[in-house]
Amino acid sequence: MARSISWRPLASYFFMLFVFYVALRFYVGESVNAWVVVFISLPFAIVLYWILLIRIRGPLAEISEVTKEMARGSLDREIRIYSDDEIGDLAKNINLLGRQLKQTIGEITEEKDRMGAVLNSMADGVVAVDGDGRILLLNPAVVRALNISGESCKGKDIVGVIRHLEFEQSLKIALETQKELALVIKALTPDPMYYRVIFTPLKGAGKGGVVALLRDITERRELDQMRSEFIANVSHELRTPLTSIKGFLETLLDGALEERETAIRFLKIINAETDRMTRLIGDLFSLSEIESGKVVPDREEVSMARIVEKVFSIFSHSAGERGIELNCHVPAELPVIIGDEDMLTRVVINLVDNAIKYSPDNSRITVEAGCSGKNEVMVSVSDQGIGIPEENLPRVFERLYRVDRARSREYGGSGLGLAIVKHIVDVHGGRIEVTSRLGRGSRFTVYLPVKLK
Repeated sequence: MARSISWRPLASYFFMLFVFYVALRFYVGESVNAWVVVFISLPFAIVLYWILLIRIRGPLAEISEVTKEMARGSLDREIRIYSDDEIGDLAKNINLLGRQLKQTIGEITEEKDRMGAVLNSMADGVVAVDGDGRILLLNPAVVRALNISGESCKGKDIVGVIRHLEFEQSLKIALETQKELALVIKALTPDPMYYRVIFTPLKGAGKGGVVALLRDITERRELDQMRSEFIANVSHELRTPLTSIKGFLETLLDGALEERETAIRFLKIINAETDRMTRLIGDLFSLSEIESGKVVPDREEVSMARIVEKVFSIFSHSAGERGIELNCHVPAELPVIIGDEDMLTRVVINLVDNAIKYSPDNSRITVEAGCSGKNEVMVSVSDQGIGIPEENLPRVFERLYRVDRARSREYGGSGLGLAIVKHIVDVHGGRIEVTSRLGRGSRFTVYLPVKLK
């Protein structure tokens, strides 16, 4: 406050009063004594200056101090001037301006935080660049997807941050043409990932910026690939028996019908191939119904011990013909589970059937059941068969996937048995695991939740 005091107003008032008094004395025709004029003008000048200091300069100094704080971003302090003159009106208006600025800044901050929360929560990546290709913003999805740093990238050239040739070329085209552009890129981060990138002009950004939206389509491409493989496998599985049937029929039509033994042998082969197609189509239909949810499992008490006993009776004859020993280890007091008995019976049938198909003669198959200690019933089927290579284990439950197509075709497998098992176990809230050693055999273990009391 002391620094703002200036003596120039006091000198101005003194000089003004001095001149006024001298002029007045001359006007009335009296002589002028300079010292008298000084002693008369000086008190009046001091009084006027004091009034100026109290009424004007003091409030203006407070207004100046508050406005400087407002310029620095502090909007909490208000001017404490409540007079009814022009200075009071000015103080009221500045206070009102400060309150409105504070409210506006709060709303802008809240909106910015809301938009930031939306961007941070998006599964799709968002990158905005200005007309020179410098990064304006990017959300965490981009940071995770492309394995780059976040805040440190802002203001940098995007070409130096996202090193991808197709992305750079498309961004350059989008910046130059200011038209929407879409493409699919492959990124190694470190696993191969596929992204659909859409470049859109950034409206209202001055020098023509661009917003890039990155959507992860890796899973979709994998599904498309699986669908293509499935269609190709189904076509192959149907074409093979149909080709065989057609060849034998043509041979029969060409005169083989006259040779009774040959005709009967050909007809048996045709019948076997027809049964194979029927099983394939039936399994496809069953799997489709389970996957689509059209088949809803019954919810009833089921004894896995009874199911294992039933399956043993079904396969005892076919296993005995090849000298395969079926062993069963099921405790008497096995907890019951809630599920569909027919569907769960099919699970055990498919597992035992697979074990018999891929086991050598005079080998052993063991079915065990028990409690896993996690409120689950465990049923496992172990064999001494050819085994499964470790790299193929993650795919054994895929539809129509076969480790050895020639051997599977020899034993009449459709390639859908394990896929059906997996889906039935899933709809019962369970899980299935597989372990295998090539040339030593495989073990499939199903875990199903027990009925809780």
